[in-house]
Amino acid sequence: MSFTLIPETLLLITLIAFKGMEASFTYEFSPNVSSLVDEGDTTEFQLFISEIPEDVLITAESSYEDVFQIVGQSQFPIRESNQSSPARDRTINITLKAVFIGRASIVFHVATQDIFSRSPYNISSYEVRSGARGQALKNASTYLLLAWLCISYATMGTTMDWSKIKPRLYRPHGITIGIVCQFIIMPGLSYLLTRLFNLSATSAVGLILVGTCPGGWLSNVYAALLDCDLVLSIIMTFFSTILALGVMPLNLYIYATPFTSQDEHLQTPYRDLVIQLASLVIPVFIGIFIAYKFPKAAKWISRLVKPFSAFIIIAALGGGIPTNIFLLRSPISLVFAATIYPMIGGLIGFFFAKLTCLANKTAITVALETGCQNSFLAITLATLSYEQPESDLLGLAPILVAISTLIQGALIICVYLCMRRMPGRTPEGEWVQTGNCGLCSRLKVALSRLSRKGSYEVNQEADKGGNRRISQDNPAFVPSISSNLDEHP
Repeated sequence: MSFTLIPETLLLITLIAFKGMEASFTYEFSPNVSSLVDEGDTTEFQLFISEIPEDVLITAESSYEDVFQIVGQSQFPIRESNQSSPARDRTINITLKAVFIGRASIVFHVATQDIFSRSPYNISSYEVRSGARGQALKNASTYLLLAWLCISYATMGTTMDWSKIKPRLYRPHGITIGIVCQFIIMPGLSYLLTRLFNLSATSAVGLILVGTCPGGWLSNVYAALLDCDLVLSIIMTFFSTILALGVMPLNLYIYATPFTSQDEHLQTPYRDLVIQLASLVIPVFIGIFIAYKFPKAAKWISRLVKPFSAFIIIAALGGGIPTNIFLLRSPISLVFAATIYPMIGGLIGFFFAKLTCLANKTAITVALETGCQNSFLAITLATLSYEQPESDLLGLAPILVAISTLIQGALIICVYLCMRRMPGRTPEGEWVQTGNCGLCSRLKVALSRLSRKGSYEVNQEADKGGNRRISQDNPAFVPSISSNLDEHP
């Protein structure tokens, strides 16, 4: 009986001694919390250790070598010359270098001479984070960009003429298709690309943030340069901006939650989101009020705001480009996803527009509004609503999408202008474009023959693109047929 108690007694004594050593061991970091380190800089922190009555080896390693690297010594042997009176207040100095933007943990392992038993000494990890250089300059450029967005939306409000908007509201086919593509198709497309390219959590949330944004001013600029329906483009931007107050937080909740649920630093700031959206909606109504009450002042403001906006854009870009130089080190998968995103969005918008038999001009306008998301709004949201370094990493996708949209739009405009200057091109307005919608062209012919208001002679002269020349006896009847056929020319 006594023989069986000996091992149990020894085990109990060992456990008591083990707990005693663990309880007496203490450590402390200095500083307790690491401050933000600029990318490329080095930082140092200290680890104070006391009450270790034996020889140990402390090893430090970074959880993400691509973000932080340990410079110099990473293993620290602590030897006790007299175990009966152990030395106290041992200090370990650890130097780190911020390689890239992000967060990392410095993990510590304490090894004793007894390799067959678990070490009784546990040291928690030390959290470090790095951000982009020039945060003050970046924040200043972001506020300038936000101010420019407010001014551009106010200017958009001054250009909204109710006499031109009212007929579009009676037949809101293009407006409805554009809004459906923006708030249903595009958020789903951004989520699909994040899964397809296996993007990181920060990159995925950044791309989804762009996908949930409303249409931006860039679509209005492209619609004007491509001779599309500018009035329709402005109306779609106006309605999408208002609807974004409710739909954008909902889409972020649906598509961003799988990436934010496991990281508290990526939680969606819904309050800041609504405030920034409201800061864009209010200037639109201010512009509409000015245009309604003071039409002369609205024209004067629209002329004055162009050079002022140009100055703000130049200042914002001058301050934003140097602080976003880390963009050159973006993952190739994120660059590719951001490049094809506006292209696929525009093609989807054009497809659905033609599927509903809209005219080519209207279909291209819908495609522009769908593909040109307000990525500048996403940049301001990422910079001002998230803490560092998540704001820098979230802003990568919106910046890349903005660059891709600008380059692709510039190429399309150049091609269009070159085609207009091609010799032998048919003068604008001489031919009625039927496009790929043969049903609508046949309906036009049938209505023209059955009309009692005028007689039409439809000449079956067709060019290579399938266009038909129409000579009319009653010019006043053309708008009535076109409006009944969903704005077909």
